[in-house]
Amino acid sequence: MDTSNSPRIASETTPLVPAPALKKLKTPLPKLQIGILMILQLVEPIASMSIFPYINQLIRELDITGGDDAAVGYYAGIIESLFFVAQALTVLRWSRLSDRIGRKPVLLIGLSGSFISILCFGLSTNFWSLVVRHVFN
Repeated sequence: MDTSNSPRIASETTPLVPAPALKKLKTPLPKLQIGILMILQLVEPIASMSIFPYINQLIRELDITGGDDAAVGYYAGIIESLFFVAQALTVLRWSRLSDRIGRKPVLLIGLSGSFISILCFGLSTNFWSLVVRHVFN
């Protein structure tokens, strides 16, 4: 006879008020993993802001503007803003991929891509290669 669904039969030893359930143990935060993720998240602002000190000089030295110093800021602005445009256009795709295959592989892919892109950006010799390299950063 299954008594799991039937009401309990009270006796003199059965308490009228049931004892409170055991307190749920708090799940400890994975502090090391969260710390590593926070450090890895520092890569994105470093990658996006690292070109600001030298982009104007790079555009002058690569002679993208044909010697017109007034156009240096225009081309620097294009290159700098394309990073954020590309990031805005791809963030949802990256998050969906992260939901499918997990955060760790997506973080590793993103970090590897940033590394390769920054390296190729530094080795670029014309305007379009700078644009392509910085967009994929």
